Amino acid sequence: MRGLASRLFKVEAGEWSKLLQFGVFGLLLQTGMGVGFAAGDAAFLTNVGADKLPVIFLLTPVVMLVYTAVFSYLLVRFSIDRVVEVTLGLLIFGGALLWGLMELGLPAPWNTGLYYALKLYLAVWYIGLYSLFWNFTDSYFDIQDAKRLFPLFAAFCALGTTLGALIVSLLANVLPMHGFMLVWSGLALATAPVALMLRRRWRRIADSDSDLDEGSHGVRDQARMVAEVFRTSPYAVALVGTLFVTLLMTNLAEYQYSVVLQEGRSEAELAALFGQLYAAASVFNLIVCLFVFNRLVTRMGVRNVALILPLTYFAVFAVFFLVGGEMAALGAFFAYHGVLTSIEYNNQNLLFNATPSHVKRPFRTVVEGLCEPLASLLSGAFLLLLAKHVDMRELSGIGVLLGATLVGVVMLLRHTYPTAMAANMRRGWLNFGELAQSAPQFDEAARAALEARVDTPDSGAASAARALLDDPAGAPSSRPPDEAGDGASVEVLAAGLADPSPSVRESALQALSARADVGDIGLVGPLVAALDSLDQEGRRTVLGMLATIGDVDAIPQILPAVAQLTPRELRAAEAMLVEMGEAAAPRLIQAMANGQAPYRARAVAARALCVLSHAQFLTQLDRLVGEELADTTLRQGLVERFEAQADRSPALGLLAEAARQRIAEAVDFVLELLALGGRLPDFDLLIVSLHSANPKVRGNAIEAIAAGVDHPTWRRLEPLLHRRREGGKAADTGDLIADLARAAATSQGFDAVVAAQALRDLAPPEMLAALARGVVEPGLAPTYRESLVRILAGGDDEPTLVDLVGAIRTRPDLSAASIDAQAALAQRVVREKPAGPSVELPLGAGRARWLCMSDVEEVAARRPDLALAILKAGDGRAYAA
Repeated sequence: MRGLASRLFKVEAGEWSKLLQFGVFGLLLQTGMGVGFAAGDAAFLTNVGADKLPVIFLLTPVVMLVYTAVFSYLLVRFSIDRVVEVTLGLLIFGGALLWGLMELGLPAPWNTGLYYALKLYLAVWYIGLYSLFWNFTDSYFDIQDAKRLFPLFAAFCALGTTLGALIVSLLANVLPMHGFMLVWSGLALATAPVALMLRRRWRRIADSDSDLDEGSHGVRDQARMVAEVFRTSPYAVALVGTLFVTLLMTNLAEYQYSVVLQEGRSEAELAALFGQLYAAASVFNLIVCLFVFNRLVTRMGVRNVALILPLTYFAVFAVFFLVGGEMAALGAFFAYHGVLTSIEYNNQNLLFNATPSHVKRPFRTVVEGLCEPLASLLSGAFLLLLAKHVDMRELSGIGVLLGATLVGVVMLLRHTYPTAMAANMRRGWLNFGELAQSAPQFDEAARAALEARVDTPDSGAASAARALLDDPAGAPSSRPPDEAGDGASVEVLAAGLADPSPSVRESALQALSARADVGDIGLVGPLVAALDSLDQEGRRTVLGMLATIGDVDAIPQILPAVAQLTPRELRAAEAMLVEMGEAAAPRLIQAMANGQAPYRARAVAARALCVLSHAQFLTQLDRLVGEELADTTLRQGLVERFEAQADRSPALGLLAEAARQRIAEAVDFVLELLALGGRLPDFDLLIVSLHSANPKVRGNAIEAIAAGVDHPTWRRLEPLLHRRREGGKAADTGDLIADLARAAATSQGFDAVVAAQALRDLAPPEMLAALARGVVEPGLAPTYRESLVRILAGGDDEPTLVDLVGAIRTRPDLSAASIDAQAALAQRVVREKPAGPSVELPLGAGRARWLCMSDVEEVAARRPDLALAILKAGDGRAYAA
């Protein structure tokens, strides 16, 4: 039963407790609001009259200005939790005070003034409680959870309003209207322990990663930043314009339906009618919030749902203009209390998420606290001065014009929404792009010391010294080749690139760099093969030589090798491919679509092709994205099968983790393709945000993706981004051995090796050779080939590459790195303990292998995920990723 409810309401495992607790909080707040509104509106209209509503519209901004100032001060000075306490205290005291004063039966004109005070009291809390609840709730959820759960919270609120309206409707002939103020006060008292429980049970989420370590700003600073938002954010201006025009139309609609519905009804009849109308509207809101809104916003997107209310208001005022009467009044009532409440208010909660995160809460407080009162002021002044001189049809014509204006403002909002989401992701991240900021500066003594170490033979310090002295932009140092290299033949020098001695490799490379010329295609193979074993300076030299040779037919051979390089070197490789010119485009298209190539290599090909010919890139984009998502979705089910049975073999668990990481790489690749195609924001920013530890930052990134792609693509991306299964298929069906054999035959590199070892652990020994047929391919790297031979031979004396990766994963400082980084480390493992700093890798049965720390640092320079894992293991502070 719970599973059915979870699927129906889109509630994830473990969320029911949090959902129900926040829902009860909203229900109690809105039950009190429903009681107060149904009773208070009836009392005001009966004792004062609808013709005095413009006076309320004029006075509301003054009262709200005071309320907003106090609320904003408390929000900045203390916290949202303290504001909740103060608000509940005011509700308890205010309800009791109003009941007491009305019970006294004050003489005129004090009695009339008290009804004005009651209506203003309702207006303040109508805005205040709404803003309070959503500000409080928003601090506990990110936008992706909000899109699923906030409509359910709104349903609880709608249910609360329904209960409040029904209470008034049923008891209107028993209790006097002011008696319901005391009921409201009692409901506020019952809400206080629920609010306390929420604060103690759940932890708030920071709005951005920069909030993790930053303290709160002062009141003056917050006010300055809110004012700055209006100058720098077109989206914020469009959002405020949307809210303002919406509220103008809402006030006009309230005035028109109030005038029509009060005619010919007593106070009790009007209270009963409003009770029925509020109850009906709340039932409508309940249905929309529970079953419609989350599906609507998923299908249409946040920015498209924003058009629903403007079009509804436009239609309602058109009916008022053409027909009029009670049916038009009922339509205006349901547009206000139905569509506005269940769709527009829910969507506004999501729209506010795209406002600048560092001032989102005070910005929302100021906008909601002042926008509606200012709209009330304008509409109240207009109605007070002109309502007696224009008829209902003319007012409806003004409403039609305002509706058309609102549609135009919302179109501007739609246009600026994706840009605002991208800007929100960008806030809080550091700028690593300025090379001048990161370039080291040395005094004369330090520079002399570094130059003295440059020529040290076979020394890692020599490479480090050369890297520090080199130009930060990456230009290779110009060191003349030695005399032996100058006289040697090209073939001898090429063979020297494979020599075990670093100094021999370096001398051969320097000599070759002086001789390489356009068309020396015979050098491509040795250069590519040597790329992984060279130091940073040597790799830059090789990339420069490959650019000089300019052989486009060598691109399929070059790209897998450059996938092992550092991020900066990957950009250099991309520039090298671009220098080859448009003749490289066919090979780049081929490499980009090659599903057997590493994703890093395919991404380099995609970026290079995008620079060379963006038009050709776009012709491949949709097909490639579709194929990649289809393959990844199929792979997802296989991963779940492996994970479900991981306890049967350590290799099977490792294969499941490797396959899971391949899915993540595939998603990153698809996102990079879409970003290159102009459909998503900057890819680097998007990926950093997606891998953030802050749920709100990650949620904003996912929302930016949802807003940028078409719905069919989003439907396939969404379960991959949320890492959940689609379709509810069982994860333990099918032939596991056949799946492993297929994985071994179709995977590359380490994935093929680990699949073969899982087969060795689970398949009958006599079937192993047949099942693993096709795994050993001609292009397989020697280290992978050796491990496969050891696996197929069945010997356990020497650890396989899979065993070494398993040992590396037991190290706390290395376990969080990617499988690729761990496999690269495993290839550098030695039998004997090195002389310098090293890492011991226990293998069981008294066996151990060793990793030299210099090798760990070398791999970390190429694999940012390994560098980050080492950093986080040695530092207790909170990090974004």
